[in-house]
Amino acid sequence: MADGEFGYVLTLARDYTKHVLQGPQPGCHPSRVSQVLQDVAFSVQGEVEKQLKPCLDKFHVGSVDTARTMFHQVMEKEFEDGIINWGRIVTIFAFEGILIKKLLQERIVPDADAFKVSYFVAEFITKHTGEWIRQNGGWENGFVRKFEPKSGWLTFLEVTGKICKVIAHSQYQKSKRISIFLSMPDEVETEEIIRDIFRQGKTCFVPRYRFQNNHMDMLRLTSPDEISLLPRTSWNILQPGEDEVREEALSTGGLDLIFVPGLGFDKHGNRLGRGKGYYDSYLTRCLQQRDSKPYTVALAFREQMCLRVPVDEHDVRVDEVLYEDST
Repeated sequence: MADGEFGYVLTLARDYTKHVLQGPQPGCHPSRVSQVLQDVAFSVQGEVEKQLKPCLDKFHVGSVDTARTMFHQVMEKEFEDGIINWGRIVTIFAFEGILIKKLLQERIVPDADAFKVSYFVAEFITKHTGEWIRQNGGWENGFVRKFEPKSGWLTFLEVTGKICKVIAHSQYQKSKRISIFLSMPDEVETEEIIRDIFRQGKTCFVPRYRFQNNHMDMLRLTSPDEISLLPRTSWNILQPGEDEVREEALSTGGLDLIFVPGLGFDKHGNRLGRGKGYYDSYLTRCLQQRDSKPYTVALAFREQMCLRVPVDEHDVRVDEVLYEDST
């Protein structure tokens, strides 16, 4: 069965429903596409729910039928500009998970009936994005290739252009104190940029997240060779250990430049993060403590660019987004 057809998409939607209802199950072996989709969609579900809260608050999800009505109203609004990309398709599955949660919280349906949501989600995806999916490599050669952890060689090929743009950037050249994220598998690889920071004699800082209170500091890295020795968090992020004493950027002169990660961006500098507000809070602290905000550059893949990223009053724009086609 072609991977743009209804039956294929319904299987993906049902697998995602199972994931939302039960979480990863021992002995359960979904397809590679389903596994990647579950990881990506579930990682953004909380942020999507936050962004859609004003709309969600208007609806009382009293049945599967009202859930269907709500789904179609939200999706028609989301896709009214006619733009389709993999990020938006992931958002559809994330919204499926949100609806299932609301139905179960209201005790409207038993688990078995939750799969009715999968059916109308699959119908929408097939009807409105099926042709685009086929034209863009399908789920196996299009979606998975974009979102699964990449091989070192493929990552190198994809990121080389961004490294050149970063190194040639006027803000990078004149900055002495730079913060940069240690990339996750679905983000632009940053290790080569970090190595160049040290080659040029600049001072490098990396994030340390405190998950219990959504706090982030930028701590000094003394060598690029340190990276592989750093501990991993439960989110699989490399960062300095909780008890390590290191130079903290805001306490010792601030920062000139911050490279910012994210899941989605628009050309106005709005970004979709992972829902915890670490960078928004940190940039606000920069303004409060240093009376100025460092120049901020987001590193993105072309597929992460959106026409419009929804924001609220707490979101802080980045100054620039670098991706393959940016000038």
